[in-house]
This record gives sequence, C-alpha cells and structure tokens, in this order.
Amino acid sequence: MDAAAIPGAWKKTLWQALALAPLLLAAYLWPALAVPFSLLLPLVVCPAMAGGALTFALALPCVLAGVCWLGGASVKVVLLLPLAPYLCLLSTSQRYRRQFTFEGRALACTAAVALEGLALLLALKAALGGPVFTALPDALVAQLTDAPWTGALLYRLVNLGVLPLPDAYANTAALQLGNLVWLNPLLQSELLNMLRLRLADTLTLWVPMVLVQGSMLVGLFTALTTERAHARHMNDPAGAPLFRTLRLPRAAQGYVLVLCLGALLASLSDDPFLTLLGMLLYAAFMGVVQLLGAATLVALGAKAHPKRIVLYGVLAAALFALFPIALFLLGVADQLLNLRAAGRNHQEEE
Repeated sequence: MDAAAIPGAWKKTLWQALALAPLLLAAYLWPALAVPFSLLLPLVVCPAMAGGALTFALALPCVLAGVCWLGGASVKVVLLLPLAPYLCLLSTSQRYRRQFTFEGRALACTAAVALEGLALLLALKAALGGPVFTALPDALVAQLTDAPWTGALLYRLVNLGVLPLPDAYANTAALQLGNLVWLNPLLQSELLNMLRLRLADTLTLWVPMVLVQGSMLVGLFTALTTERAHARHMNDPAGAPLFRTLRLPRAAQGYVLVLCLGALLASLSDDPFLTLLGMLLYAAFMGVVQLLGAATLVALGAKAHPKRIVLYGVLAAALFALFPIALFLLGVADQLLNLRAAGRNHQEEE
C-alpha cells in the first residue's frame, strides 16, 4: 500500500465522521431518532466497507448504540440497534461466493432490516405492555389528556377535517386565549377517543406497509450502493449494476404471484393474525412491482434524455411516495409488454 494514501484515508474518515456528527448528536438528544438512523445505517456502512473504510464501517453502529445509551435509551433497544448494519455488512461481504448473487445480497439486506424492525416492534410491545397498534395510541392519548395545548391540537385537527365534529356538539363554543384553546370537557373527551381510534387504524395500516417496503428500499439500495463503491474501489465503474436495469428474474415471478394470492386469501379471513399477514404480503407484492415501475421510468427517461436521469430518479421517488399506483401500473406493463425493450427497438429504428 502506498504510504501517501494513508493520510488521505484518514482525512476521508474524518470528513465522514464530521458529516455524521449532527445525526449522532440528534440521537443523543432524542434517543428515539436512533431507531430510524440504525435502520438506514446499512446505506452508509456497507458502501464504506466496500470502499476500503473497514474500521469506520465496523465502528459506526457501535458508536450510534453507545450514543443512544448515553441519551437514556433502554439496554434492550441499544443492543438491537447494530443488528441490521452488521447483518448487512456480513451479507454484502459475500460477493466472492458465486452462488450468492446480487439479488441474493439485496434480499439478505432486506431481511436484515426487516428483522431489526420486527425486533424493535416487539421491544416496544413489551415496554407498552400490549399490542403496539392499540397500546401506543392509548399511551399517546393518555399524555394528551392533561396537556395544556391539547385543546388547540384537537381544534386544528377538526378544522383540517382529520377528526369529525360530533353533531351533538355542533353549536359548542370554544374559549381561545392566545395559542391556547379550551374545549367543553365532554367534547374534548369525545375527540380524544376519536383520535385514539384514528391512530390505531392508521398504525394498523401503515406500520406493516412502512416496515416491508422500507426494508425493501434500504436492502436494494444498500446492495446497489455497495456494488458501486466496490466498483469504484477496483477502478471498474462500469461493472456496477444500475437501478434502471433492475428486472424481476423469471424464476422469481412465481414467488411474486404467490405473494399476491397469499394477500388475497388472507384478506378473506377475520383472524387478526391472518389479517396482519395479508397486509405484510400485500405490502411486499406492491413494493416489488412499484420498484420495477420506478426502474422502468428511470430507464425510459435515461434513453430519451440521458442528461436528465437524476430528474427522472427524483420523479420516480416522488411517485413512489405520493402516487404509487402509477408506478405499480408501469411495473405491470413492463412485465407484460417489456416496455424497456420496446423503447430500445424504437430508438434503433430511428
């Protein structure tokens, strides 16, 4: 190794540490933020390891866990924080094994992030003493009951249409003094009950969706960025896979169909476990097809306007968050009609 490269490596590590210092400070001040940081950490540590910064990659999860512990988090949560980063480091380091393909590494990273997410939910369930979807809204509403700004919050939620105003209280007046709002105690109790039910419904619907699709996004882009960092480290940038070339292998199409059928069958049952399983399967099915649609959008955009590929990537991310059905339909169309190949043939004819 060239001795002149050692100071440069230290400088790179120092700049990386300084860039992450605000996140570590936030995790110390608000330990709850360490949970999403740890789930996103594979996006940082895996490319760092592939680029040669092994010490930085191995130390960062422990540093985050230590900062969270100093901030007052429970030992159980602190011990779970490095789980996903280290499992992703293990899976992405297996590229030398031919049977462990890029798709396998992406799937392993997805499973690692989902495993930590599930473990953290179980830890939260144990801390709350009941199911997360109902115990967490109960805890939040209990904290709001005696807060002085509860009336103002409920008043804004009613004005925004988030909570409906009961007909029995349609003519009830509220007393406002500055930023504080005092409501009829019976009305406030009714609105808090509505808020608890609304939160329970929202968590039941969105937590499985965010857990599954968030794990898929982090796992896929961890694998992509790691391969890109490794290719740069080996002076072979062209050897890294690209997001726009993402396709569903023919052997995996049957598994995606099983996800769809499983979600459909589970939705016919009233059993709580099967209902939750159906939501998880549905989220996985939708996530896979939406990612294929996003890859198709970026690929078609790159062919039409290669210099605007970043813009198409931002557009795909916005559609994934705000209008996912568009990417779903595009992903289905690409699987049935092979839109990316059609676009290439059209350009060749021109």
